[in-house]
Amino acid sequence: MKFVKSGECADCGKPGRTLCADCVRWRLKGEKLVTRTLYLYDAAGKDFMRRFKFLGDPVLIEVFRSDLKQVRMKVDWIVPLPLSAERIADRRYNQSALIAKRIRGRKRNPLSRIDLPASSGLTKAEREGRENPFRLERPCAGKRILLVDDVYTTGTTLHQAASVLRAAGAAEVCALTLFRSV
Repeated sequence: MKFVKSGECADCGKPGRTLCADCVRWRLKGEKLVTRTLYLYDAAGKDFMRRFKFLGDPVLIEVFRSDLKQVRMKVDWIVPLPLSAERIADRRYNQSALIAKRIRGRKRNPLSRIDLPASSGLTKAEREGRENPFRLERPCAGKRILLVDDVYTTGTTLHQAASVLRAAGAAEVCALTLFRSV
């Protein structure tokens, strides 16, 4: 697995440009979400996620314990992206929560998620056009929030969660992912 290097997209860490085409599109929609990513989603990352997330081996997250402990961001809450009750029943754990647990800071869960088909099989257009699955469950006005997810692909999931939190008055929302799709 390769670390994401500085000098990549200023918003999402995608290799190649100072601001990638996806983030230009998000900014044109009035959405900016600075997301820091630890690794590029290369063959080793895909193999890790297959085993960790889809084959149900949550102990594998310990491989990244020291890297995640080094994450330092000035936020009030660390918020792992929630899964729907149906997805939790299938998978038995929330992979984003396991990642967030290893980051130092106060964890909170102000969001819930309704069940929609998995986004992993959708095209970029289908991802961007789908209903926002997130709902606010607890007030977050004035809070600086770090969203945590496993893989940044198009940014749709993170932007949808961020928009709900911003609409509820969050002072600032940023994000961290384990992997960035390339």
